[in-house]
Amino acid sequence: MTLTLILPWFPILLGVGVGGRLLGRTRGLCLGILSALFWVVLVQTSAGPAIWREPWTVATIVAGAVAIAAMGRWSGETPIDKPSSTTSAEPPTDVNMIIRSDECPAPLGQLAVAMDQFDDWLEEHRDHNNPWPKFDELVRSVMYQCCQATHVKPYRVRNEGEELVPLSETDPLVDVKPLPARRGIVGHVVTTGRSYLAGDMTHGELVEELAEESQDTTAWCFAVRQGTSQLGAVVVGQLGVAPDRNKPLLRATERLISQFWCTLCETIRSRRAVQDDPVSGLLIRPAFLHRAEESLRESYREGEPAAVAVIALEGLRELSDSGRWEVVDEVVRETSNVLRRKVRMDDRLGRFDDSRFLLLLRRVDSELASLIVAQLMSRLTGVCNDRERWRETVDVRCGLAGSGTERPDLRTLVCRALAQYRRARLENAPIAGDLGSASVASGATV
Repeated sequence: MTLTLILPWFPILLGVGVGGRLLGRTRGLCLGILSALFWVVLVQTSAGPAIWREPWTVATIVAGAVAIAAMGRWSGETPIDKPSSTTSAEPPTDVNMIIRSDECPAPLGQLAVAMDQFDDWLEEHRDHNNPWPKFDELVRSVMYQCCQATHVKPYRVRNEGEELVPLSETDPLVDVKPLPARRGIVGHVVTTGRSYLAGDMTHGELVEELAEESQDTTAWCFAVRQGTSQLGAVVVGQLGVAPDRNKPLLRATERLISQFWCTLCETIRSRRAVQDDPVSGLLIRPAFLHRAEESLRESYREGEPAAVAVIALEGLRELSDSGRWEVVDEVVRETSNVLRRKVRMDDRLGRFDDSRFLLLLRRVDSELASLIVAQLMSRLTGVCNDRERWRETVDVRCGLAGSGTERPDLRTLVCRALAQYRRARLENAPIAGDLGSASVASGATV
C-alpha cells in the first residue's frame, strides 16, 4: 500500500513544481489542484475502493493531495520570466521615464510627426535664397506641437559669436538691437552649451539668480551646436508641460530642433558649393538665371518694371597672361564685395563669366536703373583703377537694358544688356543703355 501511494506521488509533485514556476502563482495553484485530483484517482484505480476504509490511508491521501496543491502555489511565487537583479541590468532612468510615463505616447507621436513635417518643409524651401525666416516659423510650430512651448525665440550666432540675432526677418526701418551672446542666462547657455530649465535645482543657485536678472521670463533655453561650433540658441518664455515630469521629452525636442538646424545648414552649404562661384562668392550663371527668372516673373505679376545690367572688368586677361592670377582673383573679389554691399535684398546678382557680372534690378525703370548703375560704376571705378595696388589698369564698363512697357523674358533682357555693353565698347563709354550712353559722375556715392 505504501508503494501504491508514494511511488506516483513524487513525479507528480516534481512536475507540479516545474509547471508552477513557469505559470505563476494563480495558474500554478490550479495545476496543483488538478494534479492532486489526478493522484487521488490514480491511487484509487490502483488499490481499489478498500483504501477509503482505513483512516491512516485516508489521512495520507489527503495530506499528499494538499502537498501537491501547495507545491503548485509555492513554486508560482517566483515565475521564471521575472527579471532578476543579477541577470538583467536595469535600463537607464530616462528610458524608464519615457516608457512608463502616461503622458509620453502622444508627445512621442508628435516627434514623429515633426520629423515628417521637416522633411516636407526642407523639400519645399531648400532652394530658397533665405530660408531662415520660414525655418523660424517651423521651429515655433514644432516646439508648440511637441511640448506646448510658447513665446519661442530662435536666434543665430553672428559676428564671431558676439551677437545673437533673430532668425525671422525684421523691418529694415526698425532698429533691432542684437542680443549679447556672452551675457545673461542666454549667454551662459550659448557659452557653456548646457541647457537651462526654470526650477531645475541641478543648475545651482547662481544660475537661477542669473535667470532672474533677465528682463524677459525664460522657462527654457538651449543652445544649438554642430560639433564644437555654436550655431544659435532657442529661448522659450512659457512651457505647457510640467518640466520635472517631462525632462526626457524636452531633451528629445532639443536634439530634434538641433538636428533640423544642422541639416538646414548643411543643405545651404551644399547648395552654395554647387551654385556659388568660389572666387567671388556670387551665383554662377545657371543659378543666377534660375533665380533671376523667378524674381522677374514675380515682378511682372505685381506690375513692376525691371532692368538687367552687365558689368565687365576689362584688363583681367592681361593680368592672367602675365601669371598674376592671385591679383585677378583679388580684383574679382573686391568687385563682388562692392556689388554685394550696394544692391538691395530683392535684386539678384551673379557672375556671368570670368570678367563679367550680371545684375537684375527690380522695381526700377531704365531711367532710375541708369542712375543706380552710375553710382555703382563710380564706386567700382575707384576700386579697379587703383594702379598702385594692381600695377595695371582695370577698366569697368556696363551695358543696361530695361523691360520698358514690354514684358521680355530674362534671356531677352540679358541679350539686350550684352548688346548695350558692346555698344559701350565701340563708343568707349563707361555705360550704355537703352536710353543712350551715360558718363560716370566723379565722386558719386551710393
